[in-house]
Amino acid sequence: RFDGCRSNITKIPSHSGNPNLTISIEWPETNIGERATVNCPCGNVTSDEGSLIATRYCGGDFTNGGQWENPNAVACNFSDLAREICQLAELATEARVQQLDVYTENSENLGSTEVIVSVAVLL
Repeated sequence: RFDGCRSNITKIPSHSGNPNLTISIEWPETNIGERATVNCPCGNVTSDEGSLIATRYCGGDFTNGGQWENPNAVACNFSDLAREICQLAELATEARVQQLDVYTENSENLGSTEVIVSVAVLL
């Protein structure tokens, strides 16, 4: 019998409320007393500012079972632009590059997260 925290999903709605841009973070089964660390969607690239990761602690006890604490997913709460860029990973390479060019045309809209996500979809 597994007494830890069961796998779970955290949904982060988009800033604009667009349901197509909701981010889902999937938490693995985790033992009591351990912290789960997962990459944000499109966040598997490391920069000088660190990795785009989310963490969540599995508390509880062996009598009542594991209890997830609130996640720390601030790094995954991307702008809508970064979420749109992240979705490009589903496209064929040529279409991905063309659409990325459109999304990144105005460099004033690009912060470090948008750049990191752009690199991730190109890898």
